[in-house]
Amino acid sequence: MHSHKGGLNHKLTLLLLAVLILTSLVFLVLLTGSYRLQLQSERSQTSQEVNLLLQASLENAMLKRDLSGLQGIVDRLSDQPGVVDVAILNLNGEIRFAPQGKGVGHWFSEPIDKLCKHCESHPEDAVASTQFVSTPTGRRVLRSVNPVMNRPACSGCHAPPSEQPINGILIMDYDAESIIQKARSGLLGLIASGLLVMLATLLTVWWFMHRHVIEPLKHLTETSIQLAQGNLGARVAIPCCREFADLGTNFNLMAHRLESSLQQLLGKEAYLQSLIDAIPDAIRVIDHNYQVINANAAYRKQLDLTQTEAIHSPCYQSSHQRKTPCPHTLTRCPVYEIQQTGKPIKTMQDFINHHGQHQAVQVFAAPLEFEAQGKRKQYIVEAIRDLQSELTFSHENKLASLGELAAGVGHEIRNPLSSIRLALQSTLQRLDDKNYDPDEIGSYLKLVDGEIDQCVNVTERLLKLSSLSLGQLELVDINNAIRETLSLIQHEAQAKHIEILTTLDKGQPRMMATESDIRMLTLNLAQNAFHAMPEGGKLKVVSEVQQQQLRISFTDTGVGVSAEHRPYIFDPFYSERPDHSKGTGLGLAISRSIVERFKGKILLEDNLPHGACFIIYLPLVI
Repeated sequence: MHSHKGGLNHKLTLLLLAVLILTSLVFLVLLTGSYRLQLQSERSQTSQEVNLLLQASLENAMLKRDLSGLQGIVDRLSDQPGVVDVAILNLNGEIRFAPQGKGVGHWFSEPIDKLCKHCESHPEDAVASTQFVSTPTGRRVLRSVNPVMNRPACSGCHAPPSEQPINGILIMDYDAESIIQKARSGLLGLIASGLLVMLATLLTVWWFMHRHVIEPLKHLTETSIQLAQGNLGARVAIPCCREFADLGTNFNLMAHRLESSLQQLLGKEAYLQSLIDAIPDAIRVIDHNYQVINANAAYRKQLDLTQTEAIHSPCYQSSHQRKTPCPHTLTRCPVYEIQQTGKPIKTMQDFINHHGQHQAVQVFAAPLEFEAQGKRKQYIVEAIRDLQSELTFSHENKLASLGELAAGVGHEIRNPLSSIRLALQSTLQRLDDKNYDPDEIGSYLKLVDGEIDQCVNVTERLLKLSSLSLGQLELVDINNAIRETLSLIQHEAQAKHIEILTTLDKGQPRMMATESDIRMLTLNLAQNAFHAMPEGGKLKVVSEVQQQQLRISFTDTGVGVSAEHRPYIFDPFYSERPDHSKGTGLGLAISRSIVERFKGKILLEDNLPHGACFIIYLPLVI
């Protein structure tokens, strides 16, 4: 943050400094040249004025033929401050007059055509000129070259003006050092003034940028960092500068909307997580790289995982303790198969938790596809059911249902025991009186034996119904299982004024199933009908073979199932009994699970004008 902030200030300062220096240099060069030209022009004008005065004196001296007076003028001019040399040349470049006569009769150091433009070629166009030059000795001087024009008054010594426009050339050299020194002093003054202006400008711009740009940007940056770190309540306050104040207002509005959106997303995420956590079956979501991206509480509990362990590990590691994906040639991998076919699958797997404990599970997997940010994403959702837990759960429900049979079973056993007791009492009395008939005693004993068989049959039926299903299929006589199960609740039916009518197929329909499950299926549907008839009624149980299927119907004359309850009656823990008795809400859910386990189906139909009819279709072997 500080590097970016310092960088902006530093770059801006360097840019301003470079612009100011460049501008100052340009202006300095222009001003220096202008100042130098001005000095040169002023000195040239001065020299021209002197030259005019000298020219008038020369003309006067020449008209009077006062050559000594002319020489005196030249000598006095050379003694003036700042004058280096004075010379009068003829048109051939010969020195005619010089201070103290030095160099008279010699040629001047520069040719006439360089000294005076047009003096030789077009003398009528010759004009005075002033420029900086270096003498043969290397001294810098400001040389003023003035042609001395011919006049008619000079025709006594010179040719007429028409033939000779110029009589000679007056040359005056001024010391250039004084001019350069003056220009240098002015230049240094300009440089000092420029530096002061640049410094003041830089300080002003730096203060302005720091106060009105850098500080607001710093505040915006710090607030944005707080937002990025999760402090959604961070806001900016920029009182100065309308533009930055508007930026701060828009930034705060953006932060507020971001906070609201994020809170909504977090709320939806928490709701969805709570929703899947409420599902009793284990759920996990897997991406195409076998990574678990979400899981519910049942899944974490099933494999004894924390939230981080559950969603930050590959599926093959968390549930199979492998370091590589499960080989699809040896086992059915839901992720691999769905990626190949795109269709849901159901399979059995052996899960292993990190303690090394094995769990037999049934996995229902389906593809989940959606589009996000213009990209189509695919995940696999697995619903995992612990078969051992389901088996225990089913058995517990059996025991709960058997509890409701207690009265009926007690009656089924009490009646034979009463008969046995009477027979034994009569036998003992005959033996005590020593007056007995062996045939009569034999009949009593036969009665006892028959009643004992009846008790044994009742207990065997009860044992078959309550036995724990181990998942091993056997050949089951369906009609016999129905008949014996209904006999166990016959006493309960009589107590509730319910008449049980059975019409079973005359053949002997059999199927590969678990007998205890078929008996539990019959018991659940019969007791469900009992609860639907609190005032009594009729329960009709019919079995018939239809096209290699066994159709079993349980039809009651109860209150029926309303349309609002119909979609939920097979859901676990859903209970709406017309007799208002308390139920677990598992009877129909387990019944459907049993039917589907044996590749069958269960339907609900209305029994007009009132009542309900549950129809079961099961595949037959014979």
